[in-house]
Amino acid sequence: MAPTLFFNDQLDVAHHANAFFREFDGTAEFSFTERERIDIVTEGEATEATQLATRLADEGCPVRYLEAEDVSEQFPQFDLEEFAGAVLYEDTGWVDPYTYATALQTTAMARGATFELDVEVTDIRVDNDQIEGLETDDGTVDADVVVIAAGWRTRSLLPDDIDVPIQPYRTQIVVLEPETSLSDEFPLGRVGTEHVYFRPEHNGDLLVGGSHHTTDDPRSTSTDADESFRVEIADLVPEFIRGFEDADLVNGWAGVDVASPDTSPIIDSPANAPEGLVVATGFNGLGIMTSPVVGPTVRARLTGSEPEFSTEPFATDRFEGVGVDFDYISTSDI
Repeated sequence: MAPTLFFNDQLDVAHHANAFFREFDGTAEFSFTERERIDIVTEGEATEATQLATRLADEGCPVRYLEAEDVSEQFPQFDLEEFAGAVLYEDTGWVDPYTYATALQTTAMARGATFELDVEVTDIRVDNDQIEGLETDDGTVDADVVVIAAGWRTRSLLPDDIDVPIQPYRTQIVVLEPETSLSDEFPLGRVGTEHVYFRPEHNGDLLVGGSHHTTDDPRSTSTDADESFRVEIADLVPEFIRGFEDADLVNGWAGVDVASPDTSPIIDSPANAPEGLVVATGFNGLGIMTSPVVGPTVRARLTGSEPEFSTEPFATDRFEGVGVDFDYISTSDI
């Protein structure tokens, strides 16, 4: 969870997300684990990173730039001899996706929401350019509003002649057990040039993710981490984190997410969409982190309400003239 990093040009969005997770902490079984984050940079990235840290600090964010030796002094397990330094974020952390989702479900049910699990939507019903509801494998559902939040499957559910610029991509994760369990001060982080990110687990293991590649056939992609990715991580991590020379592989997996052309989600009515249709897609692996803005943005699209942040970064018209064959950009490039 690093909203200040990923929405550094829309700090009202970042502030809203940061506040939500801290206020939601303790709901049902959900907890937010606060932990500092370091974004490790090379010499070629150092000037831009320093400028970013200075700008965010000037705007009141707990962010600063650390030289490589200062990173090692604050976090002794890191050896950044091959790097220039890192941007330190002090308003970051992580959550468990499952308990977050179930806590949201519990809260929604308490407010009157119902959930139909194991029911497949087969079509969107439209009449006279107005949403009428859904067709499912369990029957017809009447509704004057439909929000399609189906990840890379979103395009297949849209009515004919309506589309959004998104692409499915595959990403991978491995969990490593170091020789000595990581301390409670070990930070989250990223090495952008290597397109990998990492965070500690509560038991002292290290989760490492990366290897983002678009896929034309997301249904058939393997859910196991590739051997090549496991070898890549085994070679990379000991280069900048001490204690992983003989680390054990705990497990690994892969999944399919969906990208937008600019790495920000699309939360809006697509061009020429029937009245009452909104999509929420293209979260680029940042769906949980961005989730606090989805509900208010959907409400804004449907009711004209004004949330405490600008919803313009999520509008579809920013992609006018952009098709589905855009050049994929990883969030590692932000």
